[in-house]
Amino acid sequence: MNEKMMILRMLEEGKITAAEAARLLESVEPETQQNPKPAPPQTAHIKPAPPPASARPGPGNNRQAPPTSSGFDEFTGDLSKKFEQFARDMEPKIYKLTETVAEKTSAVADKISKSLSQTSPAAPRETPGVKKSYANMEERGFESFVTPGYNELNLSGLNGDVLIKGYNGDKISARIYYKPKKPGAHIEIIQLGTKYFLSYEEDDFEKVSIDAFVPETMFSNINIQTINGQLSVSSLRAENCVFVNANAATEIKDINVTNFKIECSNGALRLENICGNSGKAENFNGSVQGMAIDVANLELISQNGSIGVNIASFDRYADYVWAVEASNGKLTLNMPSSRDLGYHIKAHTALNSIKVGLTGLSYMYNEPSFVEAKSSAYDICPKKIKLSMETSNAPIVLN
Repeated sequence: MNEKMMILRMLEEGKITAAEAARLLESVEPETQQNPKPAPPQTAHIKPAPPPASARPGPGNNRQAPPTSSGFDEFTGDLSKKFEQFARDMEPKIYKLTETVAEKTSAVADKISKSLSQTSPAAPRETPGVKKSYANMEERGFESFVTPGYNELNLSGLNGDVLIKGYNGDKISARIYYKPKKPGAHIEIIQLGTKYFLSYEEDDFEKVSIDAFVPETMFSNINIQTINGQLSVSSLRAENCVFVNANAATEIKDINVTNFKIECSNGALRLENICGNSGKAENFNGSVQGMAIDVANLELISQNGSIGVNIASFDRYADYVWAVEASNGKLTLNMPSSRDLGYHIKAHTALNSIKVGLTGLSYMYNEPSFVEAKSSAYDICPKKIKLSMETSNAPIVLN
């Protein structure tokens, strides 16, 4: 029996594994190829003599003679030596592999450990308007009476939350949380004539957060802004309001204003119970959600975000002109429907569809990507709403 047959027999009997057998076969084949048996010499033009009859194939002559005991011992001895050599060759490789795996495991463990030590578990995002803790920040309280007149309020945060709420009173009551860059940095609420504002040098502070109650009806002009912090403003009445925020959520609620402007970016914008003659709310890289908005002339704009509006009624004005625009965001408007309301709608989407669920409309155009329609009794309705909607790469739904 040759070496290959012996290896296969040992595999069949379970003395070696399949992997060991494969490796032994690989070690046997090169030797066989490197030391081929020399071919018998042949002389040109001489026909070799035929083999004797006893050696010719035939019944009873197709089996090899069993190996002698000495030949078997020699083969098993060679096989044992090959196993030993194979083990010696594999030992440094196994050691190196184990060392490499240990190193990689240790490195991964170090990275995970560092990540866990540097990053705390994500805390639930706080609702705008709810006071939060200000760890590692200094705190000061300010109170300033507001005299009646054409007053202006300017409050600006820096890398922190700004929470402003109006109340029925006549003084500003504020808590300022701040982290100065150097000792002696000055910050305070001051009054100059009819202007009230938080005074500080931005270069002197890392963070400034504001949590304040202000007179609800004593300011004609209100300007409130922050960056890298939530902005929440509620319960104010004024002629002009400007709210600016970047890199965090913004909530404007219970505001009665003649004109307002809201500019946000990189965070959700939520509007609730907003009344006014005209207003514009624009958000970049964030959604806009509106509820109970009663504004005669309104622009809602979202870049790379959706817009959702839910309106139960229009009460204050006879004529409304609304423009709702988004890029790469869905428009969903749920509008009131009654006999005294007349709609003139225009809707356009570049690469999607339009679904209109309002009833009683007469269509001038009704295409998949462009719709224009009017209420049947639009001209005689006491309240008229002109509504234009436009977006790209997203649908428009009007109910």
